[in-house]
Amino acid sequence: MPNVFYQDRDIVITDDVFAVWKPEPQVFDLEALQDLRIEHSRRAIPTVPLVAGALVIVGAVAGISITDRPGQFMIAAAVLSVSPFSGRVVRIFTPVVWFLRATYAGAGVTLFASSNAVALLRVRRSLMRAFAANAASVERLDRGGYAEEYRQLNALL
Repeated sequence: MPNVFYQDRDIVITDDVFAVWKPEPQVFDLEALQDLRIEHSRRAIPTVPLVAGALVIVGAVAGISITDRPGQFMIAAAVLSVSPFSGRVVRIFTPVVWFLRATYAGAGVTLFASSNAVALLRVRRSLMRAFAANAASVERLDRGGYAEEYRQLNALL
């Protein structure tokens, strides 16, 4: 019976496999996973706020041409004061996505992705504990002379 190091509705980590159920079921053998790393996505500026900002500027230009002198100053002040804050608002409301990536059988794979850094670190810590347990079990098999047969059996399955 394998030891379960992490279990969630989407992921199960045991001492020999990393299983992902969503978005599509995949099972990774721990011995074939290499180059484990954490990456994050850069905050991309969504196109909707850019289009909205462009429409505000076009509306302000139209408003300036229609209104009298004091109204023009108010519209110009509003447009100039909103633009520095709009960049911060976009950054605040655009979450950073953290990825746990590795190389599996020579191909890059994403094992886990979340906007919650704590959840990602829990999965990583559980995976590292599973790596340690897997190495210890293979070492026990190697001392008994069964490690090569174990690897060949895993390759067949």
